[in-house]
Amino acid sequence: MDTFRKQETLKPYFDQSYGCAAFSSIAKGGIFFVGGAYGTGTIYTLLDGNSTVVGKVDLIQAIAGWVLGGEVYSEIVFFANESDYLRFMAGNFEFSADAKAVALTAAVGAKATTLGNQGVQMGLTADDTQVRGFNPMEKPEYTKGMKVFTLSLGGLMYQATVGGQKFNIKK
Repeated sequence: MDTFRKQETLKPYFDQSYGCAAFSSIAKGGIFFVGGAYGTGTIYTLLDGNSTVVGKVDLIQAIAGWVLGGEVYSEIVFFANESDYLRFMAGNFEFSADAKAVALTAAVGAKATTLGNQGVQMGLTADDTQVRGFNPMEKPEYTKGMKVFTLSLGGLMYQATVGGQKFNIKK
């Protein structure tokens, strides 16, 4: 979660969200028309400026479309309020459409999901990558009570895919 806390653009999400699920490392790979990803994460509540661990979560992703290679990335899902957090804790399946190119630790990508679009992200390393397209001085925006951000950590991957993520909650 430290990598995301360094992002000035995400400060309003940490300050105003009820909670989040943070995945420090998700491995993703595929060849030709099929691929998948897996990672484990931690679920937090973010109340009164304190983050409290409340559970663990597995992320499983299946993708279909043009895909070649592999990458490792981090992901964070913010929950706007308690009811959104409880809905996530009950289990969630999420569709997404990705267009991404990753080369070692340099990455550029855009993502549209039913949880909302992500800002354009680009950089040479995970620490250098900045999330753009959001004003940190404005109120956070959520779609269906959630907001997702990812940061590429490295790999060599090209993709234009449709897929889904499944979150398995471990309390």
